[in-house]
Formats: sequence, C-alpha cells, structure tokens
Amino acid sequence: MSSSPHRAGISRRRAVGLFGVVPLIGMTACSGSSVMPAGWDRAVVSGAYVPVRSDWQHTAAPGGIGLFSDMWQEAASPSHVLAVGSPSAGLDLQGMLAETEDTLRSSLPGFRVTSQQAAAERSGGQLLYEDFTTTFTGATSGRIWLLTNEKSAIAVVLMAENLDESYRDVVDAELSLQSSDLPAVDSGWTRVGRGTTSFAVPGTWAVTGAPTKSERWTDSWADADMDGAARARVLLAPDTGEPGVVDALAQIESDAVAGALPRYVRLSEPVELELDGQENASGIRVYFAYGNGRTAQGALWVLSIAGTVSAIQLSFSGPTDQGIVSRMERSIWLTAT
Repeated sequence: MSSSPHRAGISRRRAVGLFGVVPLIGMTACSGSSVMPAGWDRAVVSGAYVPVRSDWQHTAAPGGIGLFSDMWQEAASPSHVLAVGSPSAGLDLQGMLAETEDTLRSSLPGFRVTSQQAAAERSGGQLLYEDFTTTFTGATSGRIWLLTNEKSAIAVVLMAENLDESYRDVVDAELSLQSSDLPAVDSGWTRVGRGTTSFAVPGTWAVTGAPTKSERWTDSWADADMDGAARARVLLAPDTGEPGVVDALAQIESDAVAGALPRYVRLSEPVELELDGQENASGIRVYFAYGNGRTAQGALWVLSIAGTVSAIQLSFSGPTDQGIVSRMERSIWLTAT
C-alpha cells in the first residue's frame, strides 16, 4: 500500500490507563456552532460530529477499553486524550452512562465520579454529562458525554493530567449528532470524515491513523489482516491547502510520482463528479495504478467547497474493486464550515 499506518503515540498499556476533577460548568442547550474555533476540526465518527484538535493524532482505540473505537491524542506529554465510541444498542441514557462508567472503571485505577449528572438538549436529542477523576498519573481529570436521539448514540471522554478547561468547553459546545439531511449509507457501512468532508467506509475497516510523516493525510481506514497487511486503504486530507482542485491534484500526483505511490500512473483523465444536492460543492475523480508491474490500482477524489480543497485517496493491493469505489463516491458529502 501507499504508506504504513502511523505507529507513534502511547503504548497499549499507557492507553488503557489514559482514561480522568474539574468543576461542572453550565452548558448551552443548542447544538454546536457552524464555525469551529481556531485550531479545531470537526471529525465524523459514530453518527456524530466530534470536535478534535487539528494537531492531535487519530488512532484506533486500543483493545481492552470496551465500547471505544476511536482515539485522538496530543503528541506532547503529558497529553490530552479524547476517546469516542458507540454504546450498546437497546440501552436508555442512564444505561449508556453506566456502561461507559464501567468501561472506564475497568481500565483506570481509582476511577470516581466527581460531579452530579447534568443534562441538556442537543441536536434534537438528549445530552448527559458528568466529571470524573482517577488515580492514574497523566489522566487525573476528565469528562464523560453521552449524546443520543432516536437513531444514534455516542459516548465521548476527554481526559488529561491537567484538563484544559477551554478544550472541555469546546467539546461542550460543539459535540452534536449528524444532520438527518446527510445521505444514508449502505448497510454495513459507516460515515467517517473530518472538516468539510465526510464519506462512508465498510464498518469492518479499521482506523489506521495518519501515514507516517505525512503532512497531507490526517486520517485513514483500512481493510487489513491481523498482521496489518492491507487489502485496501483510504486516506483523507481534510484540507490540502491548495487554492483549487486542479492545483491539489497536481501536487498529490507529483508526490505520488516522487515515491508516495511508487510507479504511480493515471489510468483515466479527471472526471467531474455529480454531487447532487450539495450547493457550491465540486470535485473530480481520477483512477490510477501503482507498484511493481502497476498491478495495484485505486481512485483519487479531489473536492472543493467554500474555499477548502480536500482529497480522498483509495488504494487497493490489486485491481480496483468498483463496487467499493461506487459506494464510497456515492456517500461523499461536503459541508461548508
């Protein structure tokens, strides 16, 4: 594949322990604002928009921490950790909270709730939150959020040795469920994304984080074996920094030819996308081949809305799976922020 998943960060032992007393503050009863604060992105995970720091590393949550699937972590140490997951189906809000507490209690020494529960309306659903502390050095304070409506539910935890209240306040204000206006994804698929761009991947694909040393691709998901060998991997660049799709395509292809995708060659000229119902959004798609013998193939989408140019790169270890390409392209949704 084009690049290996980013391996830097906390060890499994430390990650399992990094689950953390801050005064309970008031929370507005409205959904998240349309403009994220500087230095923050809006990630799409588990049916919700989750605010994450732009420079935090996205990885899969380590095994052994229950319901959590995704983790974002500060590179500096001691660091903040934000974990996201889906509570078990069929639980009410109190049941979801109990499940989340049990997950943290089993992972963190000295886990103890330090505030009363508080509730608020959010995104047409219900939000429940509370603060906690642990005796684990490096994650002594934290907050749990549970957000649910009739269709989806999400659990979010933010923790640190010294929790930055401004970070906590951003999550308070910006955490929200996805709009019902987004197109439904195929059965067995899940919507992911960051910033202006979201799309769907098969639900069995694993979070593999940013490619090593990449300054463009911030997130990836892969159909991978237990040993990490990937049959397919999709990379997301939520903001290429380029002024237009043509410029971004040229830069991505230049980097591919230079070694990001060895022996990269186009298999098609750019084709304009039909982004139905997405005002002021545009994009193009290119098919490509790469590798020894150029037997591996893939698709590259470059997208634009409201001055932000993003990119999605899907690569296979062999011939292109047109069914996956078609489903992924059909799910692309751009939202101006």
